[in-house]
Amino acid sequence: METLGVEFTPEMKWALDCVPTLIWVTDLEGKCQHVNRAWQDFTGRKLEDAMGDGWLSMMHQEDATAWHGLVADAIRSKSPFTMECRLRRRDGRYRWLLKNGQPVFNNENKCIAFVGYCTDVSTQKQALEALNQASQKHRSVLANLREAVSVIEDYLHTEEPGAKTHQDDRLTPRQREILHLIARGFATREIAGQLHVSVKTVESHRAQLMQRLNIHDVAGLTRYAIRTGLVASDL
Repeated sequence: METLGVEFTPEMKWALDCVPTLIWVTDLEGKCQHVNRAWQDFTGRKLEDAMGDGWLSMMHQEDATAWHGLVADAIRSKSPFTMECRLRRRDGRYRWLLKNGQPVFNNENKCIAFVGYCTDVSTQKQALEALNQASQKHRSVLANLREAVSVIEDYLHTEEPGAKTHQDDRLTPRQREILHLIARGFATREIAGQLHVSVKTVESHRAQLMQRLNIHDVAGLTRYAIRTGLVASDL
């Protein structure tokens, strides 16, 4: 690949250093030709440390690996590009930056370099991550609420609640015992401890319960236990 690049005059470097935004310039191989004073202040590194592939050592390894391929694609298409990458700040912490690159053309309309700038988007990404986590928690709460409402509705629509205390012939005494504890909200390990059996044994009985009753979740087992009077309706 032909490496053309930009010839920097002292006036050009001075002008770039006056810009408060992180500015960078690369040749057609994606090798650094220049970074301005704002970039050096952000990373705490000197210009000579960034030259060539030196600046990739300040980028997160995963993002540095993708860098040359991204530049190669941009060169082939002679088009601008954007990339989110993690750059190590002078305090040693990585910050998420949005890197925007533009091709530079000479008088013969030949692409000779790329120039770009970086915007710190760490705060936005953290806010988006917090929003996603809150959304997941909200969905989990709604799912639990739906299960609770389903149990209550099923109980309310049962004729003579609590009167059906018959024993289901499909279940063994041990399975009824385990079903009773499941419906009362005990975890598998707690049930195993109370019955002095292994966790694997409890899991096996629970699987058999679901198969024999054609029930596929704990909420369904709880509703069944309420309908049959195996547990009190106020549990």
